[in-house]
Amino acid sequence: MRFARITLGLLLALSGLLAAIAGAVAAFWLVGPDNTISTPRRELASTGLAVVTAPSLLDRHGPTLRVSASGDKPLFIGVGQDLDVRDYLSGTAHTRLTKFDPPATFGTQELRGDTKKLTAPSQLDWWVAQSAPGSQAVTWPIQDGLYDVVVMNADGTPAVGAQVTFGIEVHRLFGICLLVLGVGVVVLTLGLALVLRRRPVAKETADTTEIPVIKTRIPVLVPAAPVQREEEENAPAYRVSPFAPDRVSPFAPLAAKEEQPAPAPVKAPVRQVPVRPAAVRPTAAVPAAPMFMSPAAVARAKSPALIGAGASQRYDEPAQTTYAEPVEEPVDSIAEEIVPLAASPEFVKSDEAVRRTAALLASGAMLLTATSCGLMPPKNTITAEDSRPAVTLADAQAVVQRYNQLNNQANKTRDGKLSATIEGNPTLAQTQAGFQIGRKLDAAGKDVSKPFSYTDPEIGAPQFTSYPMRFVVSSGVSGAPGNRQLGVWQRESAGSPWLLTHSVYPPNAVELPSVAGLRTPNAADLSKLQGRPEAVAKDLAAYLTGGKNAPQSRLFTPTAGLTNMLDLRAKSKAADTAEPYIAGVTDAFAPSGVPLTFITESGDALVFLSLTEQYLQRVEPGSNAYWTSGEATAFSGMAKYTQTLHQDYLHQVAVVIPAKSTGDAVQVLSIDPQLVGAGGA
Repeated sequence: MRFARITLGLLLALSGLLAAIAGAVAAFWLVGPDNTISTPRRELASTGLAVVTAPSLLDRHGPTLRVSASGDKPLFIGVGQDLDVRDYLSGTAHTRLTKFDPPATFGTQELRGDTKKLTAPSQLDWWVAQSAPGSQAVTWPIQDGLYDVVVMNADGTPAVGAQVTFGIEVHRLFGICLLVLGVGVVVLTLGLALVLRRRPVAKETADTTEIPVIKTRIPVLVPAAPVQREEEENAPAYRVSPFAPDRVSPFAPLAAKEEQPAPAPVKAPVRQVPVRPAAVRPTAAVPAAPMFMSPAAVARAKSPALIGAGASQRYDEPAQTTYAEPVEEPVDSIAEEIVPLAASPEFVKSDEAVRRTAALLASGAMLLTATSCGLMPPKNTITAEDSRPAVTLADAQAVVQRYNQLNNQANKTRDGKLSATIEGNPTLAQTQAGFQIGRKLDAAGKDVSKPFSYTDPEIGAPQFTSYPMRFVVSSGVSGAPGNRQLGVWQRESAGSPWLLTHSVYPPNAVELPSVAGLRTPNAADLSKLQGRPEAVAKDLAAYLTGGKNAPQSRLFTPTAGLTNMLDLRAKSKAADTAEPYIAGVTDAFAPSGVPLTFITESGDALVFLSLTEQYLQRVEPGSNAYWTSGEATAFSGMAKYTQTLHQDYLHQVAVVIPAKSTGDAVQVLSIDPQLVGAGGA
C-alpha cells in the first residue's frame, strides 16, 4: 500500500504543479483581469482599398471581439454581414485574411480590382459595429452568422496601412484561470502530503503476548507420566500459563492441594512419539508482534487445551493416556480464523483515503467543468448565405429624416443634383422635370415648393439575400393633410445611398394595406394572385389608353384621381381636334420598367408601376404649329413643327392585386403624373 500511496501522490503532485503553472500563466500573462485574450500588434497593409477578414475566421459566436488599429491616416474599423461587405468591395482591390494561427500568424490573399475611391464607410448604415469618429477601435459581441471585419481608410481611399490588434473577451475567463490555479495548488499539496506521509509505529506492550493464528489442526500432547520436580513440590494448586509464567491463568480450576491423591512414583518419564509434530512450549515470553486477530483466534488462544499444551503434569492430577488424539477443528472455526486483506483495519483506512482523494479530484473536475463549460463558444449555425431585413427601423427613420431635410433644400433652390443624392428614377425624373418647368415659368422663384416633411413613417422592410434592397414607407405629409405618402426606398449596392425611387400620394379616403410584414414574392406567391404584376401593368395601360369604356376597365377599381384624369384627357382631345390646324389626336399609355412587388401579410400584392404617356397631335398638311404657352414651353420653345406635336408624361402608380380566391378587382391606390417632355416633328 505504501508503494501505491507514493505513486498516487507523485501523480497528483505533478498534475497539480502543471495545473498551477498553466493557471498562473493564463491568468496573469495571457488573459488578465479584463478577461481578454489579445494578439500582439501586427502590421496589416494593402495596396487596395481595405483589409477584410474572411467569414470563416469568425465561425463561433458568444464572446466579445475587440479590434484596435493605428496608422498614418485616419482609419475606419467596421463589422458587417458578409453579403454587405462582399457587395461593397466587389470589383475592388483589397486584402483578405483567410487564416489565423495563434498567436499572431495570418494567411492573406490579395484580390485584384479597381482602386477608385469608395463611398466613405461611415456614411453606410449596414455596419453592425463601427468605430466612432476619431476612434480606431471597435467592440462587438460576436453573433451567429457570416460576418467580416473591415479595416480601411476613413475616406475610402486606397493604400491601407495599419497596426492591428485582435482580442477576444470571454466572460469569467480570468476567474476560471484563477480557479485552475487554486485547484492546482490544492492537488499539489495533496500529492505532497501523500508522498511525505509516514505510517505511525505501533508501541510494544511488555505485558501482552500475541499468538499467531494457526490455520491447521493443533495436536495436543499430554505426557504419559508426570515428572516430579523439586520446584513443583511447593507449587500452588493452580495452573500457570506457559506463555506468561508470571501470570495466573484465569481458565485453570482452583483445587486444594491436600485433597489431591499422591501419584505413584515412577523411575523415569516415558514419552511416546506423536503421529504429528507437537506444539513446542516456549520457555520465555514471546515478544509482542503487530498482528491482527479475529475474535475467534483470540478465543482459541485463551482455550484450556492450548494453554495446557506442553505443560508438565501436576502431582495432584491423575495420569493421562499415553497418546492424545488431535483435536479436530470445525471447518467453520478455521474459516473464521482467516483474516481477509480487505478486512484489515490498515487496508480499510488506506482504501478510505484513496476513495476520499478520488472523490476530491472528481469534485474538482466537476467544478472546473461546470464553471468552464461556457468558455468554448458554440459553432455558428448559419453557415450558408443568410438574409437580413433591408433596413432597421431606426435606420429607416434616419433615412426619411435626411430626405426631408435635403429635399426641402433642393426644392428651395431647384437643385436637381442635390435631389439626385436622395432620389432615384422614376421619382428623380419627375422632380428634375418639375424643376425645369419651374425655372421656365417662375424664373424669379416666387412659386417654389413650400417646405414639407413626411411624418410618422411606418416601415416595411422585407428580407433580402443580395442587392438591390428596398423598403416601403407609409407616412403622413405635413403640407397635405388630405393625403398620405406611399414610397419605396432602394439601395442599388452596398456602397450606394438610399434613394426614394417610387412615390405616390393616395388620398386619405383610400384604404392602404399595412406595410408591416412585407416580404419579397416567390413563384408560389405570384401564382396565387389575380394577375401577375407585368400583366396588370399592360392591362392598366390599355385601360387608360382606351378610356372609361375600354374592355380592361372591368379589371380595375379606379380612384377618383384616375377618373378625373381620364375625363380631362377626353376633353383635351375634343378641344384639340376642333382646332383647324390639328388633323387628329391620340393618347397612348405604355408600361415602363419592371414593377416592384411586395406581398402583404394578407397574401395580396402591393405593386408600384411606372407608365409613360404620349399625347400626340397630328398637324394638318400645309400647316405648322408650335408651343406658345404652358408647361410644354419648358421643353420646346418657339420651334415650329409641320407634322406632329407631342407631350410626354411619366406616371407613378400604386395598385393592390388581390388573391384569386377573393375574386376582387385590382385596386388602384394612386396615379401621379408629371410632364417630363414636349416637342414635335
